[in-house]
Amino acid sequence: MAEAERVQRYRDRLMAAVQSQDRAALRSAKQAVLEAAFRNPAEDGRPCAGSPAMRRALRDLCWRMAILMLPRHSGG
Repeated sequence: MAEAERVQRYRDRLMAAVQSQDRAALRSAKQAVLEAAFRNPAEDGRPCAGSPAMRRALRDLCWRMAILMLPRHSGG
C-alpha cells in the first residue's frame, strides 16, 4: 500500500506541474521519477526504489510522463 501511495504522489506531482503550467516543476518532477525508477543502489549506496512491482510502476509512469509537455510560450 505504501508503494502504491508513493507512485501516486509522483503522478500527482507531475499532474500538478502540468496544470499549473510550470515548466521547471514539470522538469523537476520528471527527473525525480526517473531517478526513483532507475537508481542503482550499488552505485550510490541509497536503498533502491522498492519492490520489483514498484519499479515497474515507476518505469510505466516514466513512459506516460514522456508525453507531458508544456508550450514554450504562452498564448498572446
